[in-house]
Amino acid sequence: MRKNAKWSALVASLLMAASLAVAIGSGSQVLAAPDAFTMAKKKYTEKNYQGALNDFKALSAKYPTRSDFHYYLALCNQCLSRSAEAKNEYKWVMDNDHGQLNRMATAGYNQLAGARGSIASGGSSSASTSPVATQSSSGANTAVGSVKTVLDFYTTWCGPCKQMEPTFEEAKSKFRGVTFKRLDAEQPDNKALVQKYQVAGYPTIVLLDGSGKQIYNQAGSMIGDEFFNLIAKAGGK
Repeated sequence: MRKNAKWSALVASLLMAASLAVAIGSGSQVLAAPDAFTMAKKKYTEKNYQGALNDFKALSAKYPTRSDFHYYLALCNQCLSRSAEAKNEYKWVMDNDHGQLNRMATAGYNQLAGARGSIASGGSSSASTSPVATQSSSGANTAVGSVKTVLDFYTTWCGPCKQMEPTFEEAKSKFRGVTFKRLDAEQPDNKALVQKYQVAGYPTIVLLDGSGKQIYNQAGSMIGDEFFNLIAKAGGK
C-alpha cells in the first residue's frame, strides 16, 4: 500500500515537472511576444512611430499570423504617411481576421482609400463625401457659409480617432465661436446622424454653417495644424 502511494507520488511529481518543462519550452516564445508587444505599443503611444514600426516588423516576422501585429504595422505606417504600406497591412487584417480587428482595419483602409475632402460650395446639405470646392481669385478653397459646428464621428475601438482627440479638444480653445461635438457612431442615439451624413469611416469630420447646412464631410484623422487650418479656411473663429 505504501509502495503504491510512493509510486503515485513519484508519477505525479514527474508529470508536474514534464508539464512545467513543456510550458517553459513551448511557451517561452509565446510569453516573449506579449513583452515585446507591450514595448512596441508603448513606443506607438509615445508617438515614436518609426521605433514602433521596427519592433512590430520584427514581431510580425517571427509571428506572421498575428493580426494585431499587422494592424499596428498599418497604424505606424499611416502615422508615418506611408499610405501604400498601411493599406497593405490593413488589407491583410481584413482578409485574415474575423473579429473586431477586421472592423478596425476596414475603417482604416477606407480612410486611406478615400480622397481628402475640401470645403463645399454654397453650404450644400448634400452628404457627399467628396465636396466640390469653390475657388477665390487667389486659387484658395473658400466656403460660402462660415463654419459654426464641427462634428467628429468616432468609435471607441478606432485608433486614429483616439489620436485625433487631443487635437479636437485643443481646437475648442482656438475657435471660441465654433461648437465642437464628438459623437460615438455606434451609439443608438447617434444612428440618425450617422445615416444623415453617410458616415462610413472613422473618424469622419463634418462641418456645418450657422443654418445647419453641410460645408464639409470627409473621413480621416487630421492632427494639429491640418485640422486647425481646415476650420480657419471654413471661416471658423
